[in-house]
Amino acid sequence: MLTLRLLRALSVPNVLAHPARTLVTIVGVALGVAAFLGIANVNGWVVASFEDSLTTIAGESQLEIDPTAGTLAEDAIARVAEAPGVRAAAGMLETFIPLVDGPAESLYLLGIDFLGSPVWRAQFPRDALDIPDELVFISRPDSVVVTRAFAARRALHLGDSIRVVAPDGERTLQVRGLLDDVSTARLFGGAVAIMDLPAAMRLLRREGAVDRILVTLSDDTDRDVVRERLAATLGPAVEVTTPEGRGEQAEKLLASLRVMLATASFLALVVGGFIVYHTVAVAVSQRRRQFALANAVGIPRQVLRRVCMLETLGLAAVGVVGGLALGHALGALVAPLVGTAASEIWLRVDAAQHAQSLRDVVIASAMGVAAALVAGVLAIRLTFRAPTVEALRPVGAATGDEDVRRWMIPIGITGVAGGVALAALPPGVPASVVIAAVDGVDAAGIVGAACLAPALVLGAGWLLHRATSSTRRLPLRLAAIHLARAPARSGATVATIAAALGIASALAILVESFQGAYLQWVEQHFAADLFVGSGGRVRLLAGPPIGPGVTDVIRSIDGVASVEPFRVIRIRLGDRTVFLQGISVADRLARGGLPMVEGTLEAAAADLENGTAVLLSDNLAYRLQLHAGDRLELPTPTGPLAVRVAGTFVDFLGSLDLGAVAVADGVLRSRWHDDAANLLRVWLVPGTTVAAVRQRVMEQLGVGYFVLTGRDFVDGVRGVLGRFFRVAWLLIVVSTFIGAIGIVNTQVAAMLDRTRANAMLHTIGIPVRAIARSVLLECGFLGALGAGIGVAVGTVLGADLMTWSIRLLTGWRIPLRLPYGQLVVGVVAAAMMSAVAGYVPARAATRLSTGTRSVD
Repeated sequence: MLTLRLLRALSVPNVLAHPARTLVTIVGVALGVAAFLGIANVNGWVVASFEDSLTTIAGESQLEIDPTAGTLAEDAIARVAEAPGVRAAAGMLETFIPLVDGPAESLYLLGIDFLGSPVWRAQFPRDALDIPDELVFISRPDSVVVTRAFAARRALHLGDSIRVVAPDGERTLQVRGLLDDVSTARLFGGAVAIMDLPAAMRLLRREGAVDRILVTLSDDTDRDVVRERLAATLGPAVEVTTPEGRGEQAEKLLASLRVMLATASFLALVVGGFIVYHTVAVAVSQRRRQFALANAVGIPRQVLRRVCMLETLGLAAVGVVGGLALGHALGALVAPLVGTAASEIWLRVDAAQHAQSLRDVVIASAMGVAAALVAGVLAIRLTFRAPTVEALRPVGAATGDEDVRRWMIPIGITGVAGGVALAALPPGVPASVVIAAVDGVDAAGIVGAACLAPALVLGAGWLLHRATSSTRRLPLRLAAIHLARAPARSGATVATIAAALGIASALAILVESFQGAYLQWVEQHFAADLFVGSGGRVRLLAGPPIGPGVTDVIRSIDGVASVEPFRVIRIRLGDRTVFLQGISVADRLARGGLPMVEGTLEAAAADLENGTAVLLSDNLAYRLQLHAGDRLELPTPTGPLAVRVAGTFVDFLGSLDLGAVAVADGVLRSRWHDDAANLLRVWLVPGTTVAAVRQRVMEQLGVGYFVLTGRDFVDGVRGVLGRFFRVAWLLIVVSTFIGAIGIVNTQVAAMLDRTRANAMLHTIGIPVRAIARSVLLECGFLGALGAGIGVAVGTVLGADLMTWSIRLLTGWRIPLRLPYGQLVVGVVAAAMMSAVAGYVPARAATRLSTGTRSVD
């Protein structure tokens, strides 16, 4: 009851009397929770959308059989169906095929035996299929079923035609069926089409091959037993998994993207904690006289601390509620950006499949409350450390400043040392451990620098006081005197600014380094006169395949010297998904080679051509701990292939962070039965006009293909990367916004807390203008100091991310690039914002406290 009465007497009036400070405390918690939950929602939505498409297509099947070597023979379906415990088995082909009339849009095309196999009855019920003549549908190889939603959007009816871009060029399909609004018809916005499996094989040039086999089991059959039996029967060329197991593979494919987002959201929560710390510290410090009087009349200090903690907890609870709503909105805003980036770079996802996890909500809420409580405990303990007699003085000394060097410096050094120790993790550790280590390193660096901030303020104040001791400029001398009087309080201001600028700087360095490395690699590795691909725009690994017929057409065009295909297919190497790249060794040797790390392409050429050697991307070699000369076994449709690692090369966008195994294109055709290409590099006869040849290529191929010059292609890749890094820049903006709120809050609160001291200065004859200018200089200096510390810490964290964290997570060696211009702008902006945030309330409060309107 005493605590409740004190809450009513001390906390409620304080909250109502300082609405701005109360709002800032709430916003500090809300932004941290929102950033954490929003990014968690984005991660969940991306993975959930992929899993939703898998489970929707899988239907009631309990097992899936996927090839480890890129292709799966159609005759495996019969072998699977005959296995004990298997009720039915059905093969399928799936791809995204561009539309001629709208190349930017793709149809999710499924080739299945949907009229003959019971596996598809749940996904495609017969009563949901409107096929007027099933016999005609099966007998005509151009028959296709589209969803009613897609048909309505495109004004299509039964009997109408659709023009698509197949591997061998433009093809026309006839709409001979419509699919009602069932779950499968809602995938990818309804852009779903179904063909009979043999017809799809012919259209996609995949005769005798399927992408995977779905299996339903007999009743009372042990799934694990059947799974082991099928794996033993089919051999190492396939992988027998569950539908949910492929969702786990999607999480691995998107690991680097999810780590970047999760780390940024965690650090935003850290900055929110700094904001809460400072606002609580100021709120309690301003009432230290009230608390001292209450303590003097017999109210124990632990009760007063409890009142302050309950007040903080109440504000944190309001902030958490607001943060949950804001986090949901932030996730909805960012999810389409991430979904687009993942679709263009990693794998096709539909970010419209929203899914918010109760677990993420609970974690975000708990972390928001925990951050506020930890910050509140530290601030309250620091304030109540002062003796009651000292707190009763009209102008008390800065509370807890005498302890700055005794406990903050050791904490800062310990935090930084802990971050360095975490950096000793070896390669190959689980991704969850790496993520925790990355967050630990970043948090330790930020907290460590924040704990050192009071000592740095004290040292900077001493130096400034010595430097200005002989000057007659009153504002400068006042600023120097005030700067070192309360290092703990000023250090909290500096720490908040440093934390925000540190996070923003680290993210800016991450983005700048990635963009620079990617674009430099593209310009070196993908140099050509023209680039040709299927679809309406550049897609990296998601580009539809191009058949050899298209390549032959381009080769026959006047002015074309050679056409170099580039092909990637996904394979399984042990428990790891990697990309198999088919390269034209002769063309590569003639056109600049590869950016090699170990070995040379010239020395490896002969062994690559005869299929006894391969090249590994540098990041895959790092993860597998392999070097030139080591042996490796690759899965192929006809059995394992033992090869020697002839060298390693730098590869970014050709295999993402999964890693690549490069083989000669002839070996890819003979051992993996694949002669398609994802991209064609076209080289022209010297002296030929690029624009003229480009026009001829476009006329020969027709719509549905992009034909770009080398510069346009690089610009297209830049656009893809820009859409991806737009997410990162959004996080930087969020971090900067949090920092801006922290700067304004800390300086406004600090200056309002010095109202009485400023009034006394004015009473003894110092003009308001001089006091305000001294505050302007002091706050500007604190802002510049905090920004400088933040940029320094952010640079260290960014360098650590690029040299250690990214290497552990992806295996890439990313050269460090510093965005000097942005870092300088950040320091200047922080100093100016800090100066203005302190100057305005200090001048207004001084005028108000002296009862004057204009005193100069």
